[in-house]
Amino acid sequence: MDSHGAAVAIQAWWRGQLVRRALEVAAHSACRIQAWWHRAVARQREERRLRALAAYVRQERASVLLQAHARTWQARDQYRRWREAARTIQARWRQRGTGQRGGPEDGVDLSIEIVLG
Repeated sequence: MDSHGAAVAIQAWWRGQLVRRALEVAAHSACRIQAWWHRAVARQREERRLRALAAYVRQERASVLLQAHARTWQARDQYRRWREAARTIQARWRQRGTGQRGGPEDGVDLSIEIVLG
């Protein structure tokens, strides 16, 4: 092999080395970009998940609060009706006992007590 052929062979080898290094750097850079992109997408997905979870929790808390208020209102209404019924019964019994609506029964004592659980 003459010196010209040897120089061409060395130049070809060197250019091959440069191309391989450039491809290696490009592949490494592409991997880093892809890793960054995957992290960014995962971060966005996690943020959306947390926002959806927060919205769900807000809705659940609101519905629980509404249910609690409705049950409290129902309990108060029921208590009011029981109290009024007890007052009516007691008033009628007292009227009966004082002779306003007839004589008292033979020593019958009626005592009504309302106990709420």
